[in-house]
Parts: sequence; C-alpha cells; structure tokens
Amino acid sequence: MSIKDLFNKQNIEPPECGGTDTTQDPEAPKEIVSEDMILFDVTSALDWDYIPSSEKESTLEALEFVSAFAVPAGNHTFLFLETEDRFEGRAENMRSWAYVKQNIFPSLVKLVRDRNIAKSNGYHSTTHGLPENFGGSVDIRYASGEKISFSDNGCPILTFETAAEIVKLFTEAQQGERVELPGVSALKEIRFEELRENGGFTKAILTIQSDGTGINAKQSRYDDPKVYESEKPVDAGTIAAIKKNIEKTGILAWSGLPSNGYSFGENKQITFVFGDGAEIAVKDGRLLPGQISQGFFNIELEMVTKN
Repeated sequence: MSIKDLFNKQNIEPPECGGTDTTQDPEAPKEIVSEDMILFDVTSALDWDYIPSSEKESTLEALEFVSAFAVPAGNHTFLFLETEDRFEGRAENMRSWAYVKQNIFPSLVKLVRDRNIAKSNGYHSTTHGLPENFGGSVDIRYASGEKISFSDNGCPILTFETAAEIVKLFTEAQQGERVELPGVSALKEIRFEELRENGGFTKAILTIQSDGTGINAKQSRYDDPKVYESEKPVDAGTIAAIKKNIEKTGILAWSGLPSNGYSFGENKQITFVFGDGAEIAVKDGRLLPGQISQGFFNIELEMVTKN
C-alpha cells in the first residue's frame, strides 16, 4: 500500500510538499517560575548573515548550527554539544559529550531567563518537504512540571547571540572536572539481557580475548519452553567497532540517566565488565540526544541480531 493509499483509507489528506502546519498552545507559560531545571535540549540552525560584527569573535564567527543537551545523571551532569562551523565555504560538524561533576543547570536557568527563551513557548510549525536543520526545536523541562517547548523547521529559532552563549557555556562545562569512567581497553566482557512480558528472554555474553577477538554466547526463549543456544566467534574488527561505539556515544555514562518515558513491553540491559571486576549496567530507553541515542542498539545489533 502506498503512502497516498494509506491516507485515503483513513480519509486524511496527505501533507503537501511546501504546506505548513502550525499550532499554538495558549496555555503555554511565557515565564517560568521554577529554578530547578531537569532537561535542556535545544537545536537550531543559525542565520549567519545577521550576526552583528561585534559578535563575530574568532572562535564563533562561522557558527551556523548548534545542538545542546544537558540532563542530570545521578549526582552529576551528562552534556552533549554539536556545532556546525563553516570555514571558507566548507561545512564542519563537531560533536562532543562529557560526564561532568559540575551542576550546569543554575547557569542554564539564568540563560533561559535572560534570553527570554520562553517567549515562543507552545508554538510549533512544520513545513513539509524542507531539508533537515533548516530550523530547530526547544525542549526544556523543570522539576515543577513547567516546560518550554517550541519548534519551527522553516527558520532559525534562536538568535546568534543566544546560540553563542550556549556554546560558550557548554564548552566551558565540558572542560571542567569529569567523572572518571573505565577505559574501553580494560573491557573484558559485555552482557546483554532482554526480558519479555510473556516470559521469554534473550541473553548474550560477549567475552573479549587478549588478541582483540571475542566469543559471543547467546541464549533465547520465545513462546515455547525450549531454550535456543549458540556460540560464535567475533572478529577483531567487530570488537574494535563496538569499543569505538562505546567511546563515541558515551554509553558508560548512561547508567544514571533518567528514562525517556517510552516502554514497549521489553526490559533490556547491557552490563560492561572490566578487568578489575568493576561493572557498569545501562538500561535501554534513556533520555538522550538523538545523535548518540543509537549507542545501545548498535551493541544489541552485534550481539543479538548478527550473532
């Protein structure tokens, strides 16, 4: 069935390329009372042509895109920052994450208030057919239940000045004292476990050998009582790719992150075991920026689907 047929079956007009859907929540507050922020998730393209000359500092003068994410992780803070800079017509994206001891949220509360970010709260506009990163979105939440949410995929939603202040704040925070995490070179074992509501399960243990290869042992049970078992070798290239994924996504820092609020009747967990006996357990469905949220699935794919 085509997309058009699907819409026709439901008596819904498919969105036309170039058409715009816009909503405004009249109940969305334009001022936030709470001082206790629990999520900062902001993404916006930037209109470089309108940057005041006074703002064109050497480190930020080519800034054209920013995506910043901060969430409490236990007693610490998990940060993610992506920027796109354009030098001599060449686009360059830079991504970085950090698990820091600093509480960045008082500074973010002040930034949101000083820059009056809540003024657009409740406004959402989608123009169909536009390329990604034409506009942006804001999702800021507070312990009080207050939130700031607005989006527009057709144009920048932040001023350059606000974006530059966000970049400076996140860059300085990422350079602060970090929470110590084990290095992937000390990783000896990865355990995957999925428990399903019907009593079924999938378990896999990837043992990493001294030569860089591995052995993946898997057990699965579905609707019948039978347990299916398999054991397969894993080449050094795959082990190296898994370690790179761990470093790139910061998954070892995910254990203290809050849930994203979505559940599909599955309980999945990955446990990383290190040479000194230390273990870090990470559950699926953590609240994360989209750019690195596939870190869990990438490991599951290698241990469960491919092996």
